[in-house]
Amino acid sequence: MADTESCTSELKIEIPWAEVEKESDKALKSLSKGVRVPGFRKGKAPKSVLQLRFKEEIEIEVLDRLVPKYFRQAAETENLKVVGDPDVTDLQFEANEPVRFKAVFEVFPEYELGAYRRIETPYMEPVVEDFAVDEELERLRERHASHRNLDPRPLENGDVAVLSLKSEPVDDAPQIDEPETTLTIGDDQTLPDFNDALLGRSPSEEIDFEVAYPDDFGNKLLEGKRIPFHAKILGIRKKELPALDDDFAGEVDEQCKTLDDLKTRIREGMLDMRRADATRQAKENLVDRLVEAHDFPLPKKLVDRQIGSRLESIARSLAQRGMDIKNLDLDWEKISESERPRAERDVKAGLLLGRIAEVENIRADDAAIEAEIENYAREHQLSVGGARKKLTEDGALERMRTFYRNEKVLNFLFDEAEKVDPPEEEPEETEEAAEKSEE
Repeated sequence: MADTESCTSELKIEIPWAEVEKESDKALKSLSKGVRVPGFRKGKAPKSVLQLRFKEEIEIEVLDRLVPKYFRQAAETENLKVVGDPDVTDLQFEANEPVRFKAVFEVFPEYELGAYRRIETPYMEPVVEDFAVDEELERLRERHASHRNLDPRPLENGDVAVLSLKSEPVDDAPQIDEPETTLTIGDDQTLPDFNDALLGRSPSEEIDFEVAYPDDFGNKLLEGKRIPFHAKILGIRKKELPALDDDFAGEVDEQCKTLDDLKTRIREGMLDMRRADATRQAKENLVDRLVEAHDFPLPKKLVDRQIGSRLESIARSLAQRGMDIKNLDLDWEKISESERPRAERDVKAGLLLGRIAEVENIRADDAAIEAEIENYAREHQLSVGGARKKLTEDGALERMRTFYRNEKVLNFLFDEAEKVDPPEEEPEETEEAAEKSEE
């Protein structure tokens, strides 16, 4: 766990009484216009009455205005880079005396930036094999397949069954009620219980059956459950794949005149994806190497903020998978602690990338930021100025700038890195080989 204590600092601060008195008069003047005091017309209550009646409210308003101002001044005088807002303690507020308080806060750590150029990282320029292109062509054929209605007969493997399908309620599992849906008999994506129940059945037949969902189904509300279904077979279709020819190529991509053109486009697209993935992994490795090479304390507030962000991401992911987190027995404290190491790594990485950006004078592209603002304005039906104001108030504009700046820093580090061949992956040992080795 990272050290956070070394990032804590404190300042003892005084606010001159003359400043306090000036702000008190402003607060009193503002207050007197909008309050009614029994026995006096609105806005005509004497100053002494208002001071006595609203003493606490006036003091709070004065402190809200002056404490942040004098804290910032004191921190700037001491050249302190403050993280977040301070905790104010030992506050002394007495008439005709300076207001005194102690501010406890965190600062960004001071550390010496180590070497960041020519870092070794595994990277190999990717290639796309012919068989990978062929597999993608087959997937495209599947997506462009047509379905021909067949005369009634018993369902066979490879047939597309058209049916109405309804499930019975079981615990909190989502109910299925489809007036018309399709399942491909014998397909790898069709659960075995559906295949067994439908194989050999004919149109107009109605059947009741159960489906056992596997423990790793992917939907927590269905995993491991047995769900009763009622189905009526409405018809049979046969999937017909298009021929792999020039006409097919033009249907998939109008810019492709021949099948060879389509193969080239597929290869280039796959190459771009593989290169992006390999580059991303190399950059992740570079960041890991940077983090490992630097040892310095981390501000607790930054780590806690990062943990909070990761927890929000987990909650969103669960909701997108159809789960109600209110009904899940989750130990958020335990989850928070499990996320701490990664959060600390991300915070340290962010600080290092920011420091490198300063040294190398790397800044976010204004054009990219402006494009983001314009997109936000269109999506939320705002003016560009209104969108900029909203994003600034939410802190989103600064996060945007940090993101694009960090991307440029990572590109710089990758360009400067010493690329080495990735380690060869050891082949997985089969059960048969394992048994032989044991003998």
